[in-house]
Amino acid sequence: MINLNSLIALATTPTIAVMSLTLLPQSGTTANAVNVTCDQQAAIPEVIATLSNQKISQVTTILSFLPEYFSDQEASLECQNTAAKLNTFYNQGKMNYLASDIVNEKPVVCAVERRGLGCDSYNSGILFSLSKSVSPSELLFDMLGSNFKGSELPSSRTVSRIYTDLRPQWWPFEKR
Repeated sequence: MINLNSLIALATTPTIAVMSLTLLPQSGTTANAVNVTCDQQAAIPEVIATLSNQKISQVTTILSFLPEYFSDQEASLECQNTAAKLNTFYNQGKMNYLASDIVNEKPVVCAVERRGLGCDSYNSGILFSLSKSVSPSELLFDMLGSNFKGSELPSSRTVSRIYTDLRPQWWPFEKR
């Protein structure tokens, strides 16, 4: 005859074993995670990325919605929309660069799969546009967080649009 304690031990042992296997990190796999959000706590809304894996976690600003380009209400709305789109793009691993362009006579910033693509190409996603006339390259460069921009804005005489790698300069994960 089996007593109640033996029956409970037999029933719970497989459950505990399965739970411990699912909670332990699997050897050979590193879970990389990127979470993109809009931080509206400061005076200027910012799209920030929290990058983490089993070894490191870091927060960095991708874009700041500057008052010279956006009203307070526009900045808040565009920040939220842009963060949601970039979060999707990071998690799908589809878009690799930010780019600036003119689409339908408006300056835009978009995400593209590879350099050379315009914001109106098949493998792109427009993040936001402006109704006022500004240089799209200057717009993107001004808005970029320090970990995403080069040392200076490329000359508009030699470059029609700029491309910015969506992985910051200190990217701790394996490059795509």
